[in-house]
Amino acid sequence: MSLSAVIVAGGSGARFGLKKQFLDLAGTPVLKRAVSCFDDHSAINRLIIVVPEEDISHTLEILANTRTEYVIAGGGSTRQESVMNGLLHARDSRTVLIHDGVRPLASRQLIDRVLKGLSGYEGCIPAIEVTDTLKEVRNGVVVKTIPRGRLYQVQTPQAFVTKILVSAHEKALNDGSLQFTDDSSLIEAAGKSVRIVEGDPLNVKITYKDDILVAEAILRCRTESE
Repeated sequence: MSLSAVIVAGGSGARFGLKKQFLDLAGTPVLKRAVSCFDDHSAINRLIIVVPEEDISHTLEILANTRTEYVIAGGGSTRQESVMNGLLHARDSRTVLIHDGVRPLASRQLIDRVLKGLSGYEGCIPAIEVTDTLKEVRNGVVVKTIPRGRLYQVQTPQAFVTKILVSAHEKALNDGSLQFTDDSSLIEAAGKSVRIVEGDPLNVKITYKDDILVAEAILRCRTESE
């Protein structure tokens, strides 16, 4: 098997107040829409969906019509642990995509761009240049302005050589390092190369409740343009 996609939706919703991955987005759960971005992609052989253990049966219900072969794995106490749980089902894949289960609008073009960009590298991630002025603040007071010329805002899906990503996760686990916020950070820490390709401003992440409204507006625009 050459390519698996791990869709990470193991969050408990503690900070948000609800499990964001199961929120309704224009009549469809956010997670279902995220999975649909990868479903039936000609290059993807298997989908691995990681959710809290208590939500596995519910997830099976909402993904009942998924066409690509898929498996559902239980999440861990951190995102990093959840990704590792998913990777256990991807060891026979040469390449793996890691995607946030609360990014429901990843386009086919973005997925293809990330996969193409992986050639010759251990990892490839989509990113958008930072355009706003950035300030470092301490105790409510600006300490300094951060030069933004080389700063990027990173998205998912991120593509990796599977054996290298698994090795980086195992090393972090053995070292007791569980503070990585995305998988490319583990690859960087392992001394490997990560390439950046152009991200998509419409590839929004559901972080705050108003993000649902933004995602619904994007969906309406896509529907009207078809």
